[in-house]
Amino acid sequence: MRLGLRYLILKIQCLVATEDGQDMVEYCLIAALIATACVASTNAFARLLLGSFTSISNTFDLYV
Repeated sequence: MRLGLRYLILKIQCLVATEDGQDMVEYCLIAALIATACVASTNAFARLLLGSFTSISNTFDLYV
């Protein structure tokens, strides 16, 4: 177990020491930004959809 942890720490140190780790961090930041944009747009779309269904429901209530 300790050997695995030591190996993981060494790998992280190697990533920090090389520029390859910086690329990975940049990709993770881009992925986080895209995920945040998706969540924000999904929430806006959900509010729009809720308004549309509420309008349809109110229209049905008038005629039924």
